[in-house]
Amino acid sequence: MRVNGLTLTYKNGVNTVLAKNRTNFQVGDLLCQIFQGQTLYNISDIVRNCIGMCPMRDNTLTQNEIEEAERYILKLLLYDDFFPAQRLAQGSFIRCMEEYRALDSSTASRLLIQEKERAMINDLPFDNIGFSTVGEFLRLCYNNYYIDLISGINLFTATSAVWSGTAIEKEQAHYDELCAALHDSSVVPGIVMQTSYDASTGTFGCSFVISSFLAMAVFEFSHLAESATKIRRCQNPECRKFFTAKRSSAKYCGFPAPQCPGRTCNDYYPQFVYREKVRASELDHLIKNAKGRLYNARRRHPKQVEGIDKQLSDLTIYAPNKKQQVLDGALPMTDFRKWLDSHKLEEEIE
Repeated sequence: MRVNGLTLTYKNGVNTVLAKNRTNFQVGDLLCQIFQGQTLYNISDIVRNCIGMCPMRDNTLTQNEIEEAERYILKLLLYDDFFPAQRLAQGSFIRCMEEYRALDSSTASRLLIQEKERAMINDLPFDNIGFSTVGEFLRLCYNNYYIDLISGINLFTATSAVWSGTAIEKEQAHYDELCAALHDSSVVPGIVMQTSYDASTGTFGCSFVISSFLAMAVFEFSHLAESATKIRRCQNPECRKFFTAKRSSAKYCGFPAPQCPGRTCNDYYPQFVYREKVRASELDHLIKNAKGRLYNARRRHPKQVEGIDKQLSDLTIYAPNKKQQVLDGALPMTDFRKWLDSHKLEEEIE
């Protein structure tokens, strides 16, 4: 069976992606980079759209036509946004094609009945699938590629949420459900281990070829579990991406900050928090001064106590909301000052 996918080595907490230019990733970093963002969905959209335009889609399915279709898929998946994601996508789709092309006719017939039922029940991308034409065959493979994609993303999201200690009830339930399913070893596609002998050192080395999104997630999480590196969730409320860190105090990720894409969250957000703290302190000071003026006025004008207390009550009730509006940018600072200044005795206003 042909092997195609993301090839890497793992040693001492580091993944090395084997390509023209070898790239090293600390354990968990590759996982977070692959499974977050739009890259995988963009790749899948490309594949789905190109299946409908496949030049041999109406051709009768033969082994030679499958060979041509594989070359077509590999060519259209030369997606250079992130090389490891591209290789993983190529491997997942080609693995599905290789598994189905190896079936005998009776097995293929039984499987097709099951696949059509699954497509209908689970609302999969394609239901016009089969083994008659290249187009039907590619759509069948895409359904299973898509299942692998979603399974990998779901496992990443649920496990990251639980391991980072930020899981909500729904994420915890999803994690428990996935873990129960993974007790069945046949659920996760196998990872191919390739060995080589280094004559200069007299030692054997091994690399792994991963052709499944789900298997990639399991591979990385299994190494994270025994590593000092932990998975965290970014505390920038507009980001909330998962990242890896060895410090328990790490709060922000190294991905671009949504509020300022030219800077990372761990560079931008601490400064943002400090500025907001300073702004909040300034607003608190203005509110305190406005109340202080009223307290002084109450001492000077004992006959006006009832009206002054009403003003103080208004400040106490509405000032926190007004302050938050300023912090959110919904209320200009000048308007906030005017609102505070309006809380005075009538004679002082005049």
